[in-house]
Amino acid sequence: ETPVTASNAGDPTFAAAIAGFGQLLRDGTYTGDWSYADAIRLATETKGDDPFGYRAEAIQLMRLAESLSQN
Repeated sequence: ETPVTASNAGDPTFAAAIAGFGQLLRDGTYTGDWSYADAIRLATETKGDDPFGYRAEAIQLMRLAESLSQN
């Protein structure tokens, strides 16, 4: 078990972008007018320090999902 503290909680705004993206993928009922573009914008604005490139890869996946949803 590892407690979540202020020092290891990460960026909650980036996490919200990822959660919103997940809801879009699931065709969630609570997304309202939230779009892939919104998730991409929020994630890009709050990417912050990304030493291993995981956040950049997540944004790339968001862009791919957005392009695939436009058919």
